[in-house]
Amino acid sequence: MNLILKISLRNLFRQKRRNVLLGIAIAFGVMILVIANSFANGITDVLLNKLVARIAGHVSIAFSEKSNFNSPIFRDKEKIFSVIKNNNEGVREVEENVGVFGRAIGNGKADTIIIVGIDLSKELSAETRKEIEESFRMIEGTFQDLSRKDVENPTIVSEEKAKYLKVKKGDIIRVRYTNLFGNDQAARLTIVGILKNDNVFMQGVIFAELGNLKKLMGFRPYEIGNISITMNDAPKNAVKLANKIHSQLKPDIAVIYGQLKYNGKIINVSTLGFKTDDESKKVLEKKIKVINGEIDKVSSKKNVLINKTLFDALGIKPGESFEIVYKNKFEDKETIVKYNLTAVFADDEMTDKNIVFLSEDKFYETYYDNLPEDPKKIKDAFYPKANSSLTDILATEWILLKRTSTTDELTKKYKDMGKGKWKATIVDVQTMYESASDVLKLEKALNLITISAVLVLFFIILIGVVNTLRMTIRERTREIGTIRAIGMQKNDVRNTFILETFFLTLFASFIGIASAFVVMRLLSTVTFNVTDNPMSILLVNSHLYFFPTFLGISSNVLFILIIAVVTAYFPARRAANLSPATALRHYE
Repeated sequence: MNLILKISLRNLFRQKRRNVLLGIAIAFGVMILVIANSFANGITDVLLNKLVARIAGHVSIAFSEKSNFNSPIFRDKEKIFSVIKNNNEGVREVEENVGVFGRAIGNGKADTIIIVGIDLSKELSAETRKEIEESFRMIEGTFQDLSRKDVENPTIVSEEKAKYLKVKKGDIIRVRYTNLFGNDQAARLTIVGILKNDNVFMQGVIFAELGNLKKLMGFRPYEIGNISITMNDAPKNAVKLANKIHSQLKPDIAVIYGQLKYNGKIINVSTLGFKTDDESKKVLEKKIKVINGEIDKVSSKKNVLINKTLFDALGIKPGESFEIVYKNKFEDKETIVKYNLTAVFADDEMTDKNIVFLSEDKFYETYYDNLPEDPKKIKDAFYPKANSSLTDILATEWILLKRTSTTDELTKKYKDMGKGKWKATIVDVQTMYESASDVLKLEKALNLITISAVLVLFFIILIGVVNTLRMTIRERTREIGTIRAIGMQKNDVRNTFILETFFLTLFASFIGIASAFVVMRLLSTVTFNVTDNPMSILLVNSHLYFFPTFLGISSNVLFILIIAVVTAYFPARRAANLSPATALRHYE
């Protein structure tokens, strides 16, 4: 084998001029392929890792109360973070995403803005800090200025937005926005910093300290907005983490355990909500046997129904009112709500415990306004059996949406969510690979176009390889006869020519890769002033961005080598099949 390698390398350098020209053509094709592939990877990296991941994280947990996308709130911060803490393998950063659209008024100018909260209390990793510094370059002030207490609602704006609003550092802008509960609000923000960002879609973003912004929007300390999770190895771990978190966020039945007060009597009761869609109403009417009052009125106002055990203990009549008092999970206080009795049902379905039933919309109004204590931690609290025929129609703590795998599936899921008009908080766990799968499709499309164009180029080059090999074989026919006559086998002759082509392609590929890095380096130094152009989203710091990968380059080179070897095989086999006598008689 060593002899064949030596002969192949010797022959490769014998035809210098011919092989140099062919090698230049192959190197040029490899260079174009590497540059195009690196540019496509760069676009994907910018869109996914520097934009989508920066905004929503590699994994995100999104919330929506009452099917309202403008109410991204979850009422129990501890519960969400405990789930994330139990699944923190590979997690780099966990951030709370809070933002609100508004209208900013500067000095004689007004414009639409998005106020985004930044958590200054967190210690950022070196990688995250580097990404932020690359994306947002401070001109005046620092992000730490957002924590200043000597000014009113400190904020940082982009250079472009500051110019448009005709404001500078130290000026005050007035903003109008809608808070979590749909109420119009106004606030004064003091500009403490100005930054530069090349991404045209981020120039409308202004920044505020997270805690301050949450107060403006109406969050309480134990409530949380959308969560974004950044990972170290997102392609490998993001979907796995999302699936784990999703499996641990399955909601339980929502129960308010407290005391019912009526006419001097105090009785411990469990309040449950029931779904009000047509299918659930049919199940409720079929499974619950009303013995007093009218069940069809339960869905309106603050009307409720109770079971017979509670009815007998109270001595109450339909139409009369009573109060329910329960301890809140947070803030160490009690909530008091007043309800009207509409109907009484038999004890068959829900045992003989004291139960109050009301429609989900009225139930959630109370439940979310002040979360009750966890009934599972209260010894005497009633909790519905899992095998109850009414379980499927009872209100749950929240609604967990199904996992999706593509942007199309995600879009359809959200359309269905909008039609559903659900009253409960909606929780959705997703990764950027499904919320931005179209970006991945773009990368595949760019790679496909690149490969198609390069294949045409390589087809032309490989014709040159075949012709060169045929000419070489023709010129060496007598040599083939000689080495065959002295004992070289057919396979060795064939492998000699194949290895010659292999080494030519390999050396040319290395030169092409080196040339590609030089060209990419030169191109990345060119500055593009397109800050007002949407195409700026594809740039990093106003420069073209290339992202070569070892896997991408090596797979391309391997692909080219395979094509070259397969192309060389047939002429080489023909040369090997020449008989020594015929080859020796050959003359040119």
